[in-house]
Amino acid sequence: MQIKAILFDFDGTLANTVDLIIATFEHTCRTMLGTVPPRAAIVNTFGLPLGDAMLELSGREELVEQMRDVYREYNNMHHDEMIKPIAGVQETLAALKAQGLKIAVVTSKKQPMVLRGISCLQLEQYIDAVIALEDTQQSKPHAEPMLAACAKLGVAPQECLCVGDSPFDLQSGRNAGARTVAVRYTAFAWEKIMEEGRPDYVIAQPQELLELVKRVGEV
Repeated sequence: MQIKAILFDFDGTLANTVDLIIATFEHTCRTMLGTVPPRAAIVNTFGLPLGDAMLELSGREELVEQMRDVYREYNNMHHDEMIKPIAGVQETLAALKAQGLKIAVVTSKKQPMVLRGISCLQLEQYIDAVIALEDTQQSKPHAEPMLAACAKLGVAPQECLCVGDSPFDLQSGRNAGARTVAVRYTAFAWEKIMEEGRPDYVIAQPQELLELVKRVGEV
């Protein structure tokens, strides 16, 4: 079946925000808990809604709201200086658009911050739709965010590739009925990606999507 759209996660897939996110979590946990979790524990929360990540790291539901406030204040202050492009992303998005594909960003971030990130990296001209945390009742790994993106783009899930760097991205895409693509440059442990995400395809760099779209469309 011809591929008509690509549904991208943002952090870690289109934007290099690993250092920013880890620094923000470390600051938040140091401030609120007096301790800093291991890097792997922080990375394992990537892709979750922020409240779920805070609960995962602290185990204390009564602190989640305060932790979110601390997180957002630090992240807001350091976002623009720490967000970095991923090599090949802009060129790949431009080529996909030139081929007539539609592109959506599907993220667990809130709308203002993901739009800010897209603007920082000058990707606005390539993005047809953004589905953020507040746009759906359910978050990844539930299918609803991916289905909302499909509805906004006017495509069926079967006509999409869902590209992400976390198991939650891939689970959400698969639950929606899309084919899934894991990026090899993920910060997640690769075993976790493969075992929990079970991607249909793997790419080592963004440019490989161009050949993959062609190959999948020929099946």
